[in-house]
Amino acid sequence: MDEYYNEIIEAVAEMANHNEAEYHLCSQGTLAALMTGFGIHNPDVLRSSTAFAGGCVRRGNICGGLAGALMFLGLLVGRDDLEMKDQAFRGMGYMDKLFNKFEEKYGTVICKEIHEKLYGRVFDLTDEKQRDELHDIMVDAEEGCPDVCGEAARFAAEIAIEILEAGHPFANSIARI
Repeated sequence: MDEYYNEIIEAVAEMANHNEAEYHLCSQGTLAALMTGFGIHNPDVLRSSTAFAGGCVRRGNICGGLAGALMFLGLLVGRDDLEMKDQAFRGMGYMDKLFNKFEEKYGTVICKEIHEKLYGRVFDLTDEKQRDELHDIMVDAEEGCPDVCGEAARFAAEIAIEILEAGHPFANSIARI
């Protein structure tokens, strides 16, 4: 991978980290960083990622940063209609790779479990007081949710560049990087 691609990967990771620290809603911040980094502007896709924040509607299930990163790969290599089974299976292979890298890094893909590891406790993100407490803690944490979003974005960007270098059809639909 050349230096130009490495710069894109680092910029996307930094942007996802910033987005989570500044705006919260991890799924959107991660997805927005990836779409920006790869020259994609689609507010409908960004809007649809809202539901995955905080472990899916703030329930602490699958990490929202991972969900946003998976949505990005789905945008790139997912199927365009239900008849396109080969495209769906190929896309799932890339998404599986992302899922596995993330799980290997954090030992889990579950938001609550990541909070436990990073902050020593679980937060009920449906409770505004606990959510605000988490947001306050994130600012001073040595490693926290912003870093998780950055890593999810980094992994997705690495895979996106792999897809681009392999010459998959999506490459024609994004801005030339």
